[in-house]
Amino acid sequence: MRMLRDPDATQREILGHLHVTEHLLAQTASLVSGRPCDAEVVPMPDLGLPHNVRRIHGGFFTGAYYRWDSAVPMIPVDSTVNLCGVALYRVEADFADEQEFRDRVTAARAVLSEKSSYVWNFTSGNHFVILAENRTPGVLPAGRYLLLHASAAEFKNQYNGLYPAPGNWYHEEIRVLAGQNGRYLRYLSGKPAERFARMVAMLEDYQHERQRMCAALILGSEARVTEEICSVLHYGMPDASSVAIGCQWLAGDRPHSLLLTRPGAPLFLVRSESGGSNGIRTSHGLRTLTPHGLGVRATQPLDLAFGRDHLRIAGRRVGLDQSLAGRDFVAIRDFAQETDLPRILEECPGTVEAELQQVYAYHRTERAS
Repeated sequence: MRMLRDPDATQREILGHLHVTEHLLAQTASLVSGRPCDAEVVPMPDLGLPHNVRRIHGGFFTGAYYRWDSAVPMIPVDSTVNLCGVALYRVEADFADEQEFRDRVTAARAVLSEKSSYVWNFTSGNHFVILAENRTPGVLPAGRYLLLHASAAEFKNQYNGLYPAPGNWYHEEIRVLAGQNGRYLRYLSGKPAERFARMVAMLEDYQHERQRMCAALILGSEARVTEEICSVLHYGMPDASSVAIGCQWLAGDRPHSLLLTRPGAPLFLVRSESGGSNGIRTSHGLRTLTPHGLGVRATQPLDLAFGRDHLRIAGRRVGLDQSLAGRDFVAIRDFAQETDLPRILEECPGTVEAELQQVYAYHRTERAS
């Protein structure tokens, strides 16, 4: 495992569990391959807690890249793979006020829910629709920008989905490698794993087009999208033998990504630099890993204990199908531009090319609307 500079208390606890995950990945790859294989976990500065309890129970955390060497296709299913990312568009937005912005988003939600096969999920987890402004012209022109953060929810818990849901297309093919102290690794191998990786690869273009469709619906016309600045995944499979959870993998010809901070706080367009310790080699070539946000920390010791059908975390018993969202012991990390931004850019070198100020935002608090 690569080193993480200056980990906080939550990250120090998580790193111990990631060492076990790394070992289980190598063991499983060796088992299915019939030869010794290795694995590697690369933590990012935003390493933290996912909302998904089953993912934690399986040994996977947000803000890390997981890679394994295997002669036979293999997928660790409790990494709960789906595709998620953030898209940034320069727009001709003529919202008169916040109410009009909300009305437009609500209208788009109705169209998607009633007339399309898409699943509206901009109020799930940390997803959002944000209208932002760049007030200092530079690499990015001054003006208004639309940011969308959502996942391909149409391929999650359904029969055709990627999550390890009971009764889905691969559920009967799941195998288990047992470890110690309640740890284990559930996996697919062979043909089911090969098909799984093909589906993920197919969904990359789908996810980008999904974001474009939603942007056009919110704006009322595709013509109001002046330019797509970037559409970057931070959750998926960089290749058939790796999973990225909450971290971006950037190609050299597409080095731009967004650093998300906190509700209401500025967002940053960052141009990554290659050649640092955050570089990885995939079957598609060299990629640069970058954090997509600040991550979720615990406000008290985690004291993780792995039960057969539950997780004990921070003194609470939590079921595997429950969520940590909104729990009183988790919080988005604080953000101080003067200290946190330089620290992140030191570990994952890059240049801030624009600071986007949030104007209006639509997210989880709108769920009941």
